[in-house]
Amino acid sequence: MSPAQADIRLAKDNYDFAALMAKGDHHYARGELRAAGSFYGMAVSVVQSGRPADGREAARAAQAMQDIQQQFVRHLVTSLAEAGHTQQDWHPRFANSLAMMVGAAERAPESRSFPAMPSVYYYPGLPHVEFADTHQFDWREAVEARTEDIAEEARKLLAGSGTFKPYVEAEADRPQGDMHGMLGNDDWSSLDLIEKGEPVAEHIAHAPVAYQTITREVPVCTIPNRAPTLLLSLLKAGKKIPPHHGMLNPRYICHLPLMVPGNGALRLGSQKREWRKGELIAFDDTIEHEAWNNSGEDRLVLLFDVWRPELEPIEHAQIAALFAAVDSAG
Repeated sequence: MSPAQADIRLAKDNYDFAALMAKGDHHYARGELRAAGSFYGMAVSVVQSGRPADGREAARAAQAMQDIQQQFVRHLVTSLAEAGHTQQDWHPRFANSLAMMVGAAERAPESRSFPAMPSVYYYPGLPHVEFADTHQFDWREAVEARTEDIAEEARKLLAGSGTFKPYVEAEADRPQGDMHGMLGNDDWSSLDLIEKGEPVAEHIAHAPVAYQTITREVPVCTIPNRAPTLLLSLLKAGKKIPPHHGMLNPRYICHLPLMVPGNGALRLGSQKREWRKGELIAFDDTIEHEAWNNSGEDRLVLLFDVWRPELEPIEHAQIAALFAAVDSAG
């Protein structure tokens, strides 16, 4: 089965075992280990769910995942050393995070109702915080003081200077789950000023105050191909973002509310916050959260991410080097 044929079948059924295997084989042959592992992993999940699957092919997928994992671990250690982070220099929290990433250690069990459950990367040893106290941030006042200027830029973008797109979009080289019904759904949409760590010049040109305020005043989280994140997040009137978890817990997600019609809120774990224009909110988005806008008008916030204040600069550098190594694995 060709990759194109597999894509057609997966567009009809995300859990088509034969198509998942074909995509895994395609990426593996090209040396794209992470992409191959994603498709093989989804194929194994199909088997575990009891859906129809070829037994020998399922065993082959499991073996391929083991082989990929061994190659992946060797690549990460070598790449980190080449970036100046040899194993003896790893921060203890970082070393533990890497051990858990590659399956050499397990996360300690937690009894709390809403633990941090990142979908991509768990960083251990951080205090459990749902909504952070933003008064600890010495940059908070500088950001909040520019609210009206940033809101004016946002209103012009909404009026036609930029194109908002669904917040959750498909990735061509990864299998797609249902994504809580938000995949391609423009009920929740965004306009990026920085996307996957890279500035979007055509959008920044229409929102220079927002861009300069965050990049100059804020200790933004910097992780290759992932952060910083800086975007306008629009939740349409009468719509809801279903419960979900974010990707990485070494950072806080921040909201600067710009258009707040009322009758809406953000629920994170056991707590709830209503947006108030110009009042910064910071939270660990890897804790289960949801949002709703029950008003008759759209809600708009400026969304960006910052490093957790507990982290040391060496941890910033090692986390960034780790994800550079992850990406270079294919």
